[in-house]
Amino acid sequence: MARATLRSALRKVVHEWDLRTRAGTLSPQTAESYIATSERLLLYATALALTHLDDISDNVAQGFIDAPGHDRHGRMVPVPAESTRRVRKAGIDALFVEARRLDLTTRAPLLDLPPIPRSALRPTGVLSDSDIDALRFHSERGMPHTRHAAVLGLLLSGLHTSEIGFTSTTDLDLGHTRVWALGATHVTARYCPLDDEWAREVLRLRSDFISGLAAHRGAPRSLATIANSPAYRRQASVCTAFGEIVRSSGTAPDGKSARPRDVSSWLAGKVLDATGQIADVALRFGLSSLDRAAQLADYQWRPLTTEDGIL
Repeated sequence: MARATLRSALRKVVHEWDLRTRAGTLSPQTAESYIATSERLLLYATALALTHLDDISDNVAQGFIDAPGHDRHGRMVPVPAESTRRVRKAGIDALFVEARRLDLTTRAPLLDLPPIPRSALRPTGVLSDSDIDALRFHSERGMPHTRHAAVLGLLLSGLHTSEIGFTSTTDLDLGHTRVWALGATHVTARYCPLDDEWAREVLRLRSDFISGLAAHRGAPRSLATIANSPAYRRQASVCTAFGEIVRSSGTAPDGKSARPRDVSSWLAGKVLDATGQIADVALRFGLSSLDRAAQLADYQWRPLTTEDGIL
């Protein structure tokens, strides 16, 4: 077997990933992550004067996984997070699995190393009413030209981040004070009431602004993201917008930066307090599981048992 260069092997592997993505057997998000990791591995190997795929030994691969990097703002990160290390390892594993399938190598670096453990799931922070007010205040900067207030307004109406990216001006029904949520994986499509006066007003202003752009420029009517982009990019964009609000406001319940789920949990608690029914929480958020609805509202609605791994 002729020794394949890392660059030529990467080109062939990326072609295979593209075919699998088109066939629907590999998600675009996963393919994009694999490609980005492999391209960074190529740069890392080039810096070490390594040119062939078989030059990537266990030590080289481990060094790449543990190498310093930069965050999205270009700041140096001397010690990569465990999640970053897992992404790098997964990318290398995927690259060599495909390369072996194409008879480009017989190597399998990192195969005998233990998996990188996942961090424990961070508990949901408990937002107070004053935290929500702070998020509202800081999201209004640049409104309605900016999307931040609209993103928060939709979260406060019961939409999930996966739904917000697809919400357009035509989904708003201000006459009946509601907004259509199209649903997502494990989430049912539904109307969410616009019972939050602040959310209703910022969404009206944003809708008028977007509709004005559409009338004059033929622009899309999406309230918070770029139309025609993939679902995972829309969701990531919504989370980025929310993160910008959090950084501006400094909201950190229990010492942890607020997440979109924290807003949903705050709203779920309000719904439960108002109605006393977990089913109403499930309906508001499009959940088919009462257990998930109770968890979102931070409510223990049935006795714990040994099956829960608690007692």
